[in-house]
Amino acid sequence: MKKISMVFLSLLISILVTGCGKAEEQEAKEQTLVCTSTENDEDMEVEQVISMTYKGDKLKHMTMEVNTKITDSTVTENWETYKEFMSEDNKEFDKDGVSLKVVIDDENYEYDTILDIDVENATEEALKEQGFEGLKDDTSTLQDSKEDAEKDGATCIIK
Repeated sequence: MKKISMVFLSLLISILVTGCGKAEEQEAKEQTLVCTSTENDEDMEVEQVISMTYKGDKLKHMTMEVNTKITDSTVTENWETYKEFMSEDNKEFDKDGVSLKVVIDDENYEYDTILDIDVENATEEALKEQGFEGLKDDTSTLQDSKEDAEKDGATCIIK
């Protein structure tokens, strides 16, 4: 699971440290970058989708979904333990423009997390609590983020 998260961790790090785009925000159009990464192994299938909305070169909104489906019978037999383990790091949160929601499907052995950040309205305190301190100061462009995600193996489209 750590390997899978590295793609999006790399993307988020690049968002925080790269880029210098300067567009006139009033005249800039809004675009959304959607990047998807999937990984399947003998225990689980994981799909990660990150959606970043930019106005010009300024990040305005970000949503990250991690959808996990357990496929191994040993893990499904220990589903309750798996859920407890995952829930230690994924506490539901909704504060000041930042939310983390967990959706669990016991019947199909699916554990999904959805992180939603309204970058314009999020407070630094709420961002820090979820590990995104400094996101409001992001200077990377949509194109920078796309290139970085694709280098890490994600498939991206611009809407």
